Amino acid sequence: MTKEYNPQKIEEEIQATWDENDSFSVTEDPNKEKFYCLSMFPYPSGSAHMGHVRNYTLGDSISRFQRLLGKNVMQPMGWDAFGLPAENAAIKNQVQPAKWTDENITNMKSQLKRMGFAYDWKRELATCDSDYYKWEQWFFIEMLKKE
Repeated sequence: MTKEYNPQKIEEEIQATWDENDSFSVTEDPNKEKFYCLSMFPYPSGSAHMGHVRNYTLGDSISRFQRLLGKNVMQPMGWDAFGLPAENAAIKNQVQPAKWTDENITNMKSQLKRMGFAYDWKRELATCDSDYYKWEQWFFIEMLKKE
């Protein structure tokens, strides 16, 4: 055993183990109490910053504690990428909004993964994806019909 502490090496190894074992994937388990922890979805209009770190560390700590209590924890992650913040950032940077948003999602996801948060990445979503917003639009149209 080496006496030198190398956090980057340790983090990479444990995160690879988490990925291999699908450690944070959620499946139905009627024998466990369910716990849902959703931190707000970030706007993918740039890189992650300390506000993101604070916010997602709090949610991750709560989720990990609930797992220790034996609960079936679902902690998804997604991107609030449909609307003006992402579009305005793209215009400001003279990049097409879809390209800007996709690149920032890739970058921010990499940053969040590097921080070791316990997300079920199989449940990741982006609000700018038509498979997501078509249901949002359908829901509002149905509400409008009921008016």
